Amino acid sequence: MLQVVVGGPVVTVCLALAVLAVAAARMRSARHRDVRRHPDLAETLLSAVAALTDDRPPDGADAGWGAATCAELASVTGARERLSFAVGASIALIGASPRRLGPGLVAVLTALSFAASLLAFSRATVGESGVGAVTVLVPPVLLFAIAFTAAWWHRSLRSGLESGVLAGIATWVATAAVLGFEGAHWFQVTHLSVLDGEFLDATSSRAAAFDAVHPVILLVHLLVWLPWPVLGAIVGILARHRRPAPA
Repeated sequence: MLQVVVGGPVVTVCLALAVLAVAAARMRSARHRDVRRHPDLAETLLSAVAALTDDRPPDGADAGWGAATCAELASVTGARERLSFAVGASIALIGASPRRLGPGLVAVLTALSFAASLLAFSRATVGESGVGAVTVLVPPVLLFAIAFTAAWWHRSLRSGLESGVLAGIATWVATAAVLGFEGAHWFQVTHLSVLDGEFLDATSSRAAAFDAVHPVILLVHLLVWLPWPVLGAIVGILARHRRPAPA
């Protein structure tokens, strides 16, 4: 039986990585916009979380609760006090704004969670039947569920498609990275293919890694995956707008 476990700690780590990635991007963007202004860690963290929840800082066009917290942060002095305020406000924004979490964050969480689970499954089954069945069959279920939920929740076919397709692309990239890494590992340990567990006629670990991420293999995954977020979005919007039959 295939077992893919995505635990709470994995999601927490993924969320932290997503926040750090956006924070780094915003710091770089801020340096390009105005070299005279250097936001500290507290401001960068809070602005990143506001962006991830589809809120905006005070100079944005759609100011909201995130804008208010960013403005309030400006009145807080002391590095420790500012960081403490930023952490607390970030937790509040994330906890109170699940409906505004952007498709980009959903894509990052999905990709990193599946990649971590795939890596764990691969290491637990080295030398057995490979992970090809997992990479082909499991993501369509996840992408269907994501697209369905987004379309149903937001009452928008576009929202469902955007969330599902972005999650699919991010997961596809993450899966390719894990397959290449594990392809080399499987070859070193067993000389078997990470995809199907069959003997692999390769000359090196690098060749085994390239075999696992051959363009044809990746294209097949993409073609199998992509219809499912579309179907999920369509079913989600139909389910949302379905009216009960008159008694």
